[in-house]
This record gives sequence, structure tokens and C-alpha cells, in this order.
Amino acid sequence: MTATDVTLAEARAAEARRRLDGTVERLQAELEPRRLARVALAEVTDGGERVARAGAEAARRNPGALAGAATLLVALFARKRIAGVFKKKRHDTVPIPQDSAKPAERIAS
Repeated sequence: MTATDVTLAEARAAEARRRLDGTVERLQAELEPRRLARVALAEVTDGGERVARAGAEAARRNPGALAGAATLLVALFARKRIAGVFKKKRHDTVPIPQDSAKPAERIAS
């Protein structure tokens, strides 16, 4: 190896080290926890806004489907009360005595 080859190899090695240092610095900046948290929050917020807009647009296009879904949701939450309305009611409020007086005896008293 000549001195020129050694100098050229050292220059290439120095350039490679400089590129590697730049890559490491960029990775450290990209992987900073606060930055990752900000990026994640922004993505979640944007995704939530897109879903909300799409849902609102679908509700405007299909109000009947929205009303049906709302009705089903209310029915789900109130299912016990609704079932109670349709159950057969027992007449346990006033018990009828078995040995009651005859109507004529009640009138005479």
C-alpha cells in the first residue's frame, strides 16, 4: 500500500464516520420520547377527527339507520323495564278470603 492509498482510505473512513454520526443524531432526534408522544397524539387525534367526520357524514346520509341504532341502544339499556311491561301481572294486591260471608249476610249487618 502506498501513502496515497492510506490517505485515501483514511479519508473514506472519516467520511463514513461523519455519515454514521449524522445517522445516529437523526435517530436520536426521531426516537426522543417526547417527540414520539407528540407524533402519536397527533396521529390519534387526526384519526379520531376523521372517524367523527365520517360518522357525522354517514348520519346525515342515513338518518333512518341512525334512529334505528339509537332505538336499539335504548332498548338494550331499558330491556328489564320493557320486559316488565309485557309480563303478566299477578293480582296479589288484595287477597280474597276463602271463608267470606255471603252477600246477604253482609247486607244485614
